[in-house]
Amino acid sequence: MKKNLFLIGAAAMFLSGCGGQQNPEEALPDVPEEVEADGDVQSLAQESEEMSENESGEHKIHAQEVDHAQPVSDPSNYEELTHAKEHFTPEDYEIRVANDNPGNRVLLFMDGDEPVFKTVLIKNQGLLKIISSDKGLIGQTKI
Repeated sequence: MKKNLFLIGAAAMFLSGCGGQQNPEEALPDVPEEVEADGDVQSLAQESEEMSENESGEHKIHAQEVDHAQPVSDPSNYEELTHAKEHFTPEDYEIRVANDNPGNRVLLFMDGDEPVFKTVLIKNQGLLKIISSDKGLIGQTKI
């Protein structure tokens, strides 16, 4: 009988140590969840975290863009330059095209070998983002 009580007590202590929190004040707050149209449940905190990761990566000038960028021979063909003049003087920099496809166009503004500014034109939305190498996103406008 003593063996059984000892085993039950030991098991209870073992299970209570595995499942509980030591300090209930350190408990994480409940994160609200959102049910999407297709029935998936997604945490709002997770969605917010993913958005901030996308934005921080999106508002940088990446070395890969610089490596693949081609010099612009005629800058007058790029409508985003008139909007970029509100934030900096494009003529002061060498302009290179990092990407130009039906969906978007990325222009880099180089000071020697270093990119100083970047414009991202999302063509189907008419959205222009202006990014500084040291300050990140400095302008966003519809064109």
